[in-house]
Amino acid sequence: MTLDLETILKLTNLGISVCAIIYTFFATRQKDTDERFKEGSKRMDRHENRIAALEQTVQILPGTSDIHALQLELVKQTGSLAEIRAVMDGNAKIMARLETIVSRHEDHLIGT
Repeated sequence: MTLDLETILKLTNLGISVCAIIYTFFATRQKDTDERFKEGSKRMDRHENRIAALEQTVQILPGTSDIHALQLELVKQTGSLAEIRAVMDGNAKIMARLETIVSRHEDHLIGT
């Protein structure tokens, strides 16, 4: 096989084309990888912001000791309401007796 100028030019063009293909493959791959890393970084930043907001919300929420204290106060209130109910029932009975007495007096005064 003889190497003349035309064959050398064809081989050179082929080599340049192959090099261009390889360069384009790696350059495009690098750009895609960089773009994926940028997108992943943005997603991580968004997740970090969401997690920080969630942590702040959870820190504000009452703990088990706070809930237990509220339960104890509710029990005290329930006991107080039961006492008030008993007093109100007693007052209602007294008022019923007083109404009976007052109606007797009215009947007596009207009848006289």
